[in-house]
Amino acid sequence: MSTVRIIARHTGFSIATISRAINEPNKVSVETLAVVRNAMQELNYEKKEKIKKKSNIFGVIFPNISNPFFSELLGVLENEAFHNGRCILFFNSRHNLHQEKIALAECKSHGVDGVFLVPHSTSPEYLQTIKNLPFPTVLLTQTSPCLPSVGVDHIEGGRLVADHFFSSGHNKIGYIGPISKQEGKYIGFINRLNELGINISEEFQFNAVEGTFLKGFINSCIDENQNLKISALFCMNDMVAQKVIEILTEFGFVIPKDLVVVGFDNTFTSRILRITSVSQPMQEIAHVGFQEMLDLIKENKKSENYSAQLLLPRLVLRESSLQLKRK
Repeated sequence: MSTVRIIARHTGFSIATISRAINEPNKVSVETLAVVRNAMQELNYEKKEKIKKKSNIFGVIFPNISNPFFSELLGVLENEAFHNGRCILFFNSRHNLHQEKIALAECKSHGVDGVFLVPHSTSPEYLQTIKNLPFPTVLLTQTSPCLPSVGVDHIEGGRLVADHFFSSGHNKIGYIGPISKQEGKYIGFINRLNELGINISEEFQFNAVEGTFLKGFINSCIDENQNLKISALFCMNDMVAQKVIEILTEFGFVIPKDLVVVGFDNTFTSRILRITSVSQPMQEIAHVGFQEMLDLIKENKKSENYSAQLLLPRLVLRESSLQLKRK
């Protein structure tokens, strides 16, 4: 097999020119590039791929570190990294796609070994651009066949809440959270209630994202006699559940006597405030995600499609939803 020095001697060009033609072809003339490539073919030259040096650093990109779920998950990931002799480089994308792209670019410039990502978008086009980056990426809490992913069965989580409300005798039920066919917890919740013969009025479904003004919706759930029109409410996460309880308390209502409230994530917020919540197994998410990442690095190749690893949630009952069954 020939070398750069042999090609330089064969063509009469300097070693520097041959190197530029091989590694930075846009920096040499078309004529020079043609001569060099012909010589490479004639002399059976094969470019050696550079072996990427491990940095022992993993990037982590989350959408909102103020959400207790993500702050807790980051802590679990850091612990997992420590036990595997690795470090974490963290970025907060703040639910902003542009900021998420900047974070990915920073991960590339820092030469991280891989990235754990809670993506702003799971569109195949966007995830394909991430797949083309020079490091493996593992999605956490969201799933897609485009990239390796570890998530929790949100559809089952929604079903657990629906069963809890039904078994407690509730049929005047509300929901706060994203309303779409892509939102697993909503689909599982609504479909299970329909199976049980309960339909939620659109009036009591609030299409919300984090930071949405909730007081107006709570007001709309109060009748002219200052009574609540609903007896049970499912919230998209523990932060929203906490805010709802604060608003209801401000209005003079008592939880769970006047309204039972259930959150999602089972964060320390729900544990401190005694809010019933759907638990996502953080330890397992971090451990399975880390093992997936280590396997990807070992294999050093990317597949066309991936099967998501779905973990099962569980409902943790606390004071915010425990009361006597309604007749």
